[in-house]
Amino acid sequence: MSSPSSSRRRIAPRAVLTAAVLAIVVGLTVAPPGIAAPARRAFLQGASSVVAPFVDALAAGEVESILNTLLFVPVGAVLVLLLPRGLWWLAPPAGLMLSVTVEVLQVRIPGRVPDLEDVLWNSAGALAGAVAVALVGALVAVARRIRTRRGTSRAR
Repeated sequence: MSSPSSSRRRIAPRAVLTAAVLAIVVGLTVAPPGIAAPARRAFLQGASSVVAPFVDALAAGEVESILNTLLFVPVGAVLVLLLPRGLWWLAPPAGLMLSVTVEVLQVRIPGRVPDLEDVLWNSAGALAGAVAVALVGALVAVARRIRTRRGTSRAR
């Protein structure tokens, strides 16, 4: 069993990473366009260069949906890292709540256009990130158990 101080040492970097990801997502989605435009443009250019080979045949609206999804993948991923292992499934609903909150806030921000479809794509991204990290975590746990069993059987 781990001590409380070792648990805190593992959680602190995860909490910082989660705060950074959430700050970036909120900044890109809620800041007034005049403030967020340069950062959003940089994100879109970077993300577009990553997905460009896959989206050349897609319409602009489809590309934006893919980019909205990609924006929330890290949200789902970091939330899983922050939650206890058995509660990973709370990350997708938390991503949904964050997306709904962003869209509600956009109603009050000049130049922002809330869109229910964004909630769908953002939530899909949070789900993808959460499932990916939870799956990797489960595979690592299985590998550790196998190694432990092999180690104890060799010791006999």
